[in-house]
Amino acid sequence: MNLGLRNYEIDSYWEEKLTELANKYEDLSIIYLYGKNMLKLADVEILITSRFSLEDLKNANKLKILIIPFTGINSLPIEELKKKNIILVNTHAHASIVSERAFTLGLSLLGRVVELDNQLRKGFWIGYNQDSNWLSIRGLRCGIVGMGEIGLNLINYLSPFNNKIITLERYKYKLQNSSNIEFLDNISEVCKNSDIIFLSLPLTKETFNIIDKEILFKMQGKYLVNVGRGELIKEEDLYLALKKNILKGAALDVWYQYPQKNEKINFPSKYPFQELSNLLLSPHCSGNEINSKINVINDIVYNLNNYLSGKDLNNIVNFDKEY
Repeated sequence: MNLGLRNYEIDSYWEEKLTELANKYEDLSIIYLYGKNMLKLADVEILITSRFSLEDLKNANKLKILIIPFTGINSLPIEELKKKNIILVNTHAHASIVSERAFTLGLSLLGRVVELDNQLRKGFWIGYNQDSNWLSIRGLRCGIVGMGEIGLNLINYLSPFNNKIITLERYKYKLQNSSNIEFLDNISEVCKNSDIIFLSLPLTKETFNIIDKEILFKMQGKYLVNVGRGELIKEEDLYLALKKNILKGAALDVWYQYPQKNEKINFPSKYPFQELSNLLLSPHCSGNEINSKINVINDIVYNLNNYLSGKDLNNIVNFDKEY
C-alpha cells in the first residue's frame, strides 16, 4: 500500500513517525510528493495533504483515503470525492488550541488590548485623552454556537469566571451533566440573550450566512468572536453592524478573502474592516500554535495505525452533513 504526503511541511518528526509506520507494516511504502515525484500521485492509495483539487482527483487513480491535517473541508471537491467513494478523514487535534485562541480573542476584545495599545503608541495616554474603560468577562452571559470539540473546550476555559453559558437546545445531549447552561431554540435567541457570542460552527449549506442583519442588528452593545468560518456571517451585514456601532465589537480569525500570490496587499474582505476601531483582526492563525503540529501528526499517525492494523478510522467526514 502506498501512503503519500504532500503540501504539508515535512520535518524530522513527520519522517520519524512515518518511518516507524513503514517499519511496522512491511507492505506500506511512503512517497513524498514534490517536484517530479508528483507523478507518483497516480500510485497513492492514502494521501495526506493540506490542498486537494479536481485536477488532483483526476490524477489520483488509486486513491482510497484522503487525510487533511485540519478540520474544515469547504475548500475540497466534496461532491466528486463522494461520487468516487473516497473516504475523507480530518483531525480535531487543533480543537483545544483553537478554543484557547477564541478565549484569548474574547479577552483581548473586551479588554480593548489592541485598541488601547494603538492609541498609546500615538501618544494618547490612558486616562487623559481617551476613554480607557474596559470590560471583564467575569459573570457575562457567554453564547456558544458550535458545540464540537472547540465549543466543549471553550466551556472549560470559561468555567473559572462564573459565566452563564447560553447555547442551542440541540446540544443538550452533549451537556447533560453541566450546570449553569441555558438552552435556547435558535441562533437568534442565543445572540439576543448573550453578552458575548463565540462562533465555531463548520461551514455547510445550512450554516452559510446563518447570521445576517436580522440577527446582527438586534445585537446592540454585544460582542462577537468568530473562529469557525467567515461565511457563517453575511459579510456586508457584519461590516455595517460594526460601522454603525450596533455591535459593540468583534474579533475575527476567519475571513472572506485570502491572500493572492500576485497581489502586494491582501485585505481580508472587499469591505474596509481594517479601518474599524471596534474590530480585532487575526489572520486565520488559531491552529498555528508552535507545538500544535506535533498533536496533529500524532493524531494522524494514530489513526493510520488503527486502519493498517484492521481497526476503524476515526474522524471520517460525513459528506451529507459536510463535517
